Amino acid sequence: MVLGLGAGVTVALLKNKPKARKKPNFQRGTLVEVMEATLSNPQIEVRTHGRVRAAKKVILSARIGGEVIWIGPKMNEGSFFKKGDPLLSIGIRQSQSRLKAPFNGVVQSKNVDLGQYVNPGTQLAVLLGSDQAEVVIDLPMGRMDWLPQSSTSLDGENQFQFPATVSLAGMISASVWNATVKRHLLELTPRGMMVQLIAEAEDPFRLKRKSQVKSKNKRTSENTLINTVGTANSESPPTPQTSNMPLFVGAFVDVTIPGRQLENVVNIPAQALRDQDTVWIALEGELEVRRVKIAHLDQDNIYLSGGVKPGEQIIISPIKGAANGLKIRIAGKEKIRKKGDGRRKQLSGERKRRRKRGDGKGEQGDGKWQQRENNQRKQNFESNKEES
Repeated sequence: MVLGLGAGVTVALLKNKPKARKKPNFQRGTLVEVMEATLSNPQIEVRTHGRVRAAKKVILSARIGGEVIWIGPKMNEGSFFKKGDPLLSIGIRQSQSRLKAPFNGVVQSKNVDLGQYVNPGTQLAVLLGSDQAEVVIDLPMGRMDWLPQSSTSLDGENQFQFPATVSLAGMISASVWNATVKRHLLELTPRGMMVQLIAEAEDPFRLKRKSQVKSKNKRTSENTLINTVGTANSESPPTPQTSNMPLFVGAFVDVTIPGRQLENVVNIPAQALRDQDTVWIALEGELEVRRVKIAHLDQDNIYLSGGVKPGEQIIISPIKGAANGLKIRIAGKEKIRKKGDGRRKQLSGERKRRRKRGDGKGEQGDGKWQQRENNQRKQNFESNKEES
C-alpha cells in the first residue's frame, strides 16, 4: 500500500512538473545603418578651380622726354591709389607733364626714380585695377551641361551672367569672394582640354571692407567717449572678426557655381555607392545588391535617378563580404525593440507588485486577491457549462 501511494505521488509530480520557458530565438545577422530613400529636386553645385588675374592692367609710359622731377607718395610698389591721383611729373625746359592714375588701383611695379631722364614711350610703372579681379576657371567640357540652364546667352554669343563663389585654395572659409561668371573663351587649354570661364570678383583686395570697418570703429569710439561720463556700455556685443586676406593676383582658387536643378532624384552620401554603380538595399532582413542610375555626383553626394524606390532602406555602413541574401539587422530597429522589451518588463514588475500589495494589508490582501480570482474563474466555468 505504501509502495502504491509512493508510486501515485511520483506520477502526479511528473505530470505537474514545471516546464522550462523557451527563450525567443532571435535571428542573428550583421548590424547595419540605413537611410530611407526620398525624392527631392536639389540644385547641384559645380566645383572646380581657377587662377586669379588682374581685370585691368596698364603700363604707364612717358608721353614726352625729360627728367623725372617729382614722384608721388602713392607711386610705390604695393601702394593703392584712386582714379585721378597724381603719380609723377616729368619736366622739360620750363614745362612739365604730370601723369595721373587712370582708375582705382595698385602699383604692381615701378621702373623709374627721381632725377632719371626718360625718353618718350619709356615704361615707368605697371598699374593694376583694384575694383575687380578676373578669375580664369577651368571646367571640363562634359560639365558644361551642369551649368544653370538660364546661363545660355542670347544670339549664340558666349556671354553669361550667373553667380559663383571664390575662395583661396587651402585657406580658411572666411576668405570668400562673390563673383559673376561673364563669358567663356573660345579656345581649350592645351593640357587637359578644359573650357575656360571668365568670372569677375568684386573688391578683391578688401578695400571697401576696410573702409567700412574704419568707419564703424570711428562711430564706436565716439559712442565710448560719450559714455565716459558714466560707465562704458559693456553690454554691446563684440564685432565679429572677419578675414582681410586679399585675393592675390596669380593665386590658385577653389570655385563653386550653383548648377542646374535636378528633378525626382534620391540623394545618398558618397560612401553609400558601391562599385561605381550599385547600392545595398535592406529588404526583409536580407541584403540586396541593386544597380542604380546616377544623375549627378560630386565630392560628398550622389544623386540617383533610377534603381531605388522612395521608402526603401539604403545601407550606408560598410560590410565585409557583402552579397545577396546576407542576413542583416538594422541598428535603429534593434534599439526600438530593446526599449520595448524594457517597457514590458517594467509593466510585468508593476503587475507583480500590485498583486503582492493587494489592498495594502499584507497577507490578508493576498488572500482577498486570490479569492476574487477564484470567484471569477468559477463564474467563467458556470457560464461555459450553461452554453454547452
